Amino acid sequence: MNDIDVISDYPNEDQKDVMESNPFLPCTHYIIGVYLLVIGILGTFGNGIIIATFFRFRILLSPTTTLLINLAIADLGICLFGFPFSSSSSFANKWLYGDGGCQWYAFMGFLFGSAHIATLVALGLDRYFVLRNLNTRRRLIFRRYYLMIIVIWIYALFWSVMPLLGWGRYNLEPSLTTCTIDWRHNDTSYKSFLSTYFIFGYVIPCIIIATSYFIATKRIKSDKITITDISIPVRDRWDNERHMTLTIVFIIIGFLLAWTPYAVLCMWTVFADRSTVPSFLTLLPPLFAKASTVFNPFIYFFTNPHIRIGMKATLQCCKNVPDETFELSNSPECIRVTQEE
Repeated sequence: MNDIDVISDYPNEDQKDVMESNPFLPCTHYIIGVYLLVIGILGTFGNGIIIATFFRFRILLSPTTTLLINLAIADLGICLFGFPFSSSSSFANKWLYGDGGCQWYAFMGFLFGSAHIATLVALGLDRYFVLRNLNTRRRLIFRRYYLMIIVIWIYALFWSVMPLLGWGRYNLEPSLTTCTIDWRHNDTSYKSFLSTYFIFGYVIPCIIIATSYFIATKRIKSDKITITDISIPVRDRWDNERHMTLTIVFIIIGFLLAWTPYAVLCMWTVFADRSTVPSFLTLLPPLFAKASTVFNPFIYFFTNPHIRIGMKATLQCCKNVPDETFELSNSPECIRVTQEE
């Protein structure tokens, strides 16, 4: 029996065969297990705090922040439906949950990961329309954003279901402790699926995001001098949108840093044989990508004064935080924007 057969049929094979095909030492799996456990706890806690903050302090809610909440939900889903299974399997040095569990784990990871990417695209478009039509901000009503979120999850569901229906497939990663798209069997089905997903799930989103922020940045720079000439409410709203834009820019940077190495790895297996991929490269990019669930709560905290105040109050379990507290930041217009919407 060759290595490919062992990996492919692992959930139905004897444990001895699996251990013989595992390219990593038990101590490596233990370190990975600790890493995934820490990432899972931090991601669950951080994204949980973000969601709790927005729902506790409704004054922070706006059409844009509904997308931030959706992003936090996607990251929280990865933490809750992914890390408990992958970390426990790493400690055991084998996948513990059988073929059905492998399919479920990979499906949920692909679902929430695709929703994460689509939400970033929506945030990029949001920045474009908000900064392009600042004086008509009320046109961006909640209903349109709710529709946008529905489209995001339909998009994510489509891509995550395809491998279950035969376009590509889910299987164990080379570490044999987690599951994802089976890039080790780079047949025609895999190549067509991954190439298509790479274009519509990575390249096009990156182009849309980059174009949106390029235009938004030009808008900010072009109005930097004349902003003092406009009315105080619009000026306040402009300041708030600049804070929000900074937050989302760092979210996008975090996504690109975390997921680009993994995207390159997958495309490597499309155009070259899987045996040409070094063992350490089959391990590090997926682990780095999983850390993306932790980035965003810290980005919210350090780049957005309103969200930072709300997170502090939530962490301190403050029962009552007056609206005036949020007005002490550099962006008091968040209250006005919420009321106008």
